[in-house]
Amino acid sequence: MKTPSGIDDITITAPEDLAVSRSRELSDLIIHFAPQQKIDEFYKWLKEFLQFSNDHPRNKEIRDLLAKSLKETIRLFGERKAFADMLYVLDELFSLYSKNFEFESLSEILAEAYAVAIFYLRGSWDVEGTSTLLKRLRALLQKHPKNDKIAVQYAKSYSDAINRFCSDRHNFTCDKLLFELRMFANKTKDNEAIQYEFAQALTSVIGTFAREERFEELERVLNELRQIASRFPKSEKIQLLLTRGTILSSLAENRSD
Repeated sequence: MKTPSGIDDITITAPEDLAVSRSRELSDLIIHFAPQQKIDEFYKWLKEFLQFSNDHPRNKEIRDLLAKSLKETIRLFGERKAFADMLYVLDELFSLYSKNFEFESLSEILAEAYAVAIFYLRGSWDVEGTSTLLKRLRALLQKHPKNDKIAVQYAKSYSDAINRFCSDRHNFTCDKLLFELRMFANKTKDNEAIQYEFAQALTSVIGTFAREERFEELERVLNELRQIASRFPKSEKIQLLLTRGTILSSLAENRSD
């Protein structure tokens, strides 16, 4: 097929085809081989990948490959405790989303990336950084209020944060996170996945209350956990959390005897 200029159409699409092919290779390199490579090597791949994305901004395959690769890179840097690099890559993913926010699948990838970053960032005791990411995730959920996948990642992120910041001391951050997750969970009582994450958070708090012998608060939270379990009697994961919470509670009572 000839274009109006007389140039074969294939010569126009060939550079994009090559970019797609190379993007597939880069995605494989980043996902499967980056853990064994130096960080400098990864950045070479990322620079090349970003250039393809900039050159072909409407190519869905390049965009999706880049988004998934960035998400996996966030996990990689989290495992290495390279938090500055992890947050840099997260910003790159957010930039990609900002240019293509109409695509729901990209929003879901970003939500999962936030959740992954929060999971690893808790290892640094970075309260401020965690709070910032939770706010960004909340804003994303507000843009997609009916997306269950984003909602579950939101709940999971709170559960992970609570597990960390409520683990060994009573503080404002713990109370705030638990209150915000409780408010969200109360609006989504029929969503088993969200209720499971809330139950996880409650179990973490029960462990803290048990160690500190805060019996009144302990009983109140344990009752919340019982209510969740009663709504989902067939959920083995939630029932196991109730069992664990009950055992933790009984240990605290035994110490008080």
